Amino acid sequence: MKYIKLWLVILFMGLLETVSAQITFFEGTFEDAVAKAKKEKKYLFIDFYADWCEPCKQMAKKIFTLPEVGEYFNKNFVCCQLNAEAPENKTLVQKYKVNALPTLLFLNVKGEILLSINGAKESATLLHEAKVVMGEVLSFEKLYEKVKKEKKNLDLRQELLLQAPAFIGTQEGYNREKWVIRIGSLFDSYVADKTLDKMVNPEDFALLVMFHQQKDKNDPIFDALVRNYQGYVEQVGKTDVNRYIISLYNGYIISLCRNGKAEYKQELERLNGDLNQIYGAIPFGELTAFEAVNFLADGYYNLYRKNLDVFFENMNKYFQGASATLTVNNYTGPVEDLFSLYQGNIPENAYLKVIPWLEKALSFPRMSVQLRSRVLCLLGDCLKQTGDSVKAKQCYNQAFIVSAEIEDKQLMVQLQKMIQSRLSTL
Repeated sequence: MKYIKLWLVILFMGLLETVSAQITFFEGTFEDAVAKAKKEKKYLFIDFYADWCEPCKQMAKKIFTLPEVGEYFNKNFVCCQLNAEAPENKTLVQKYKVNALPTLLFLNVKGEILLSINGAKESATLLHEAKVVMGEVLSFEKLYEKVKKEKKNLDLRQELLLQAPAFIGTQEGYNREKWVIRIGSLFDSYVADKTLDKMVNPEDFALLVMFHQQKDKNDPIFDALVRNYQGYVEQVGKTDVNRYIISLYNGYIISLCRNGKAEYKQELERLNGDLNQIYGAIPFGELTAFEAVNFLADGYYNLYRKNLDVFFENMNKYFQGASATLTVNNYTGPVEDLFSLYQGNIPENAYLKVIPWLEKALSFPRMSVQLRSRVLCLLGDCLKQTGDSVKAKQCYNQAFIVSAEIEDKQLMVQLQKMIQSRLSTL
């Protein structure tokens, strides 16, 4: 019995820790929260939300519940959640110009805004802004001024660049454009001054991912990544490094194909050279990496030249050879691209050819409800065009049922209206 009681005590304490490891929001009026802040000599953190606001719900569910967020905010702020649509908060909404949700405000006890954040943010960004308010770290603007004065301080420049995307995301209009240009120039000078071979570390890898998102024809950054591949794998991890290199390379190949540049063939020779250390380890079923990527590239090159017979021939060779390793996106991507190229009205003989791809995509058990709804609609469109109105109706009805599970209610309503419109034409 003694041990049971001890176990219950431990369990209860664990539950208390779980409850306290999140932001504790003050239950009361705004005026009461201000009074509490004055008494405890703290600033206020205000979360303006609405019941229908999906980003608000995600912040409440995934960010405010994090232990590191709860611990810091409970220690330094009186936290208060206010429904922006509640009548009693109308004056506050007008006073603080709450035009977007969520709106997150840091206030002093006089009710003056210390810092304002529009829209949902990740935990790191929210914590950083809170620390700026508390004077524990420099604001982005002040850090930028410090960087300009200490031009040889690469560590300081690195710190600023790491913070830049989150800061730029809070800017609008001219200010946003101004900071994009400034930070782009700062990144270029940082790479030049530090040199690429000395950037083999997690922080600089993060900067490359942030600021170098497209491969160029003669790309020193991409070549340095490949040259220092093993070092990056040791410092960052194989999964993240492979994902980044492959996204750059595949994106470049697709851009060449899309623009009708046959030099993609020459570029693909790297798969048998320095890129083999990356692509050679990727499973492509019965195909080699070189064969698989060539089928894909040839397919897309001919798609954008509107040589659809060659497009379908190459894609089917790819699907057949690599079928065991493919994901749902491998099947849906080419269909989406085809419909996009033809603005939704693909040639009549193409509908029958994409139906097996869509049916294969639907066979995957794990798929977001939004994507499944979209694929069912596309399949319904294809079946309708081939004259099979019975199966088309079944697809549209199934899409309507699936779409009801979409969390974003506004998106759900829009999609269901579109589905009903399609059903009305059968």
